[in-house]
Amino acid sequence: MTPDKPLVDKVAVVTGASHGLGRSVAAHLASLGANLVLIARNQERLKQAAEMMSAHGTQILPLSCDVSNIEQVQTSAAQIIDQMGRVDILVNNAGIPAPRTFQDTDFSDWNNVIGTNLSGVFYMTRALWDALVSSGSGYVINIAGTAGLRGGGSPAYGSAKFGMTGLNHAIAAAGKEHNLRSTILYPGGIDTGWAGGPIGKPRDQSMDPDEIARLVGHLVTSPAEFVVNQAVLNPVAYPFL
Repeated sequence: MTPDKPLVDKVAVVTGASHGLGRSVAAHLASLGANLVLIARNQERLKQAAEMMSAHGTQILPLSCDVSNIEQVQTSAAQIIDQMGRVDILVNNAGIPAPRTFQDTDFSDWNNVIGTNLSGVFYMTRALWDALVSSGSGYVINIAGTAGLRGGGSPAYGSAKFGMTGLNHAIAAAGKEHNLRSTILYPGGIDTGWAGGPIGKPRDQSMDPDEIARLVGHLVTSPAEFVVNQAVLNPVAYPFL
């Protein structure tokens, strides 16, 4: 381990890693020396992300997995342990959009969004729990977005992100005796084009995903004797919830 490569020999698992914030986070962790497990559903984008990150010279394991599917998560977890040997960092970033109004949200919308955005966080964390504990300094990062604090018109999306707050508390409580830390992030607008949004907004109105990734890197390399429980991040033009 060197000062510019503090994560050498560490293994980081990032969900939703094929594009957007997840890809930025994974690339930054690789630049810090971490070996990576990239998890996403889209195999072609996953392959492209893995090829891009291989330039950092670290080990890359791309896995096509739907985090809302218990069997796929369990199979992926077994592959991770078999091929990587350990897990030190888990970034739960995978998420899908939802209908914005109560009237437009049907039962299948609810199940799909809760399944990916909330249950998927529990499934992946639980499946990798023993490995994270065995690390001796495991770290779980949960990406909620500001919907996890203020909700909004979308019942499924807001409920899932509110639920992540409670889940993060449970992870932190269970992990404290194992030196396992857990942080939940509530970022506002990020310039990723997620859910079809435009890319290229003025920087004071939409945050650069690479900068959010640097914050994640700072958290997972911070001294092990303290933890940032939660952090709200917003573009400077929108400083309040």
